[in-house]
Amino acid sequence: MMLTRCPACRTAFRVTAEQLKPRAGRVRCGQCQAVFNAIETLVDAPPAPPAGSDAGATADVVPNGDRTAVSPAISPADAPVGAPADEPVGAPVEAPAEPPARRRRLLAWGAGVVLMLALLLLQAAYAFRTELAASQPELRPLLEEMCVALECDLPLPRKADLVGIEVSDLHPEPRQPQLLALSATLKNRAGFAQAFPSLELTLTDTRDQALVRRVLGPDDYLAPTMDARAGFAANSELAVAVWVDATGVAATGYRLYLFYP
Repeated sequence: MMLTRCPACRTAFRVTAEQLKPRAGRVRCGQCQAVFNAIETLVDAPPAPPAGSDAGATADVVPNGDRTAVSPAISPADAPVGAPADEPVGAPVEAPAEPPARRRRLLAWGAGVVLMLALLLLQAAYAFRTELAASQPELRPLLEEMCVALECDLPLPRKADLVGIEVSDLHPEPRQPQLLALSATLKNRAGFAQAFPSLELTLTDTRDQALVRRVLGPDDYLAPTMDARAGFAANSELAVAVWVDATGVAATGYRLYLFYP
């Protein structure tokens, strides 16, 4: 029989070697539930009570530093000194239980939901990359990096309702009647750069019937020094001047529209 003391509440317990073996001496205090190593806190056993004395009226005296701690009287059974006889005697510390299966399932579901949300955000960014670049210009560098990784392009916005023809004119060249000079002013009213539109020129007769149509792309009307990839700058105007060959066409009027293919 050995005597150990709880370092938390200073209660002394009688313990046996069999009680200490399962957890290498680690026990739980039956008084305050603190966990400690009973081997490291062993103390000298108190002297046995005198023969013929009343066990219910005696007290154990246990050394405690520079003073003496007196624990309440106990029964002759192997119960802890200073604790009721029905308390556990230094209950061994059990190993922590594994997380329940339900918790693991919840964690797995949570990770799956986060992954699905990330994939949905990536798909939305890919599908609406042009709109995002137009409405949030600060995101354009990030979207361009995304397109490099996904091998996609990031086209400029094409909002035809925000691009208009301010003025236009079509007249024959005096020295070359078969050539018609088309001039127009285009305006981008959007607050962001857009792709240059295409122009559709229709030559008509006196009854406004179409005689011939011609589609002019950005490469047909932009000056050689302009880069079509830079786009039609926000809130800007562009002057267009194009020669149109009308040989064999007796045109008396025209219609001019812009559109995005």
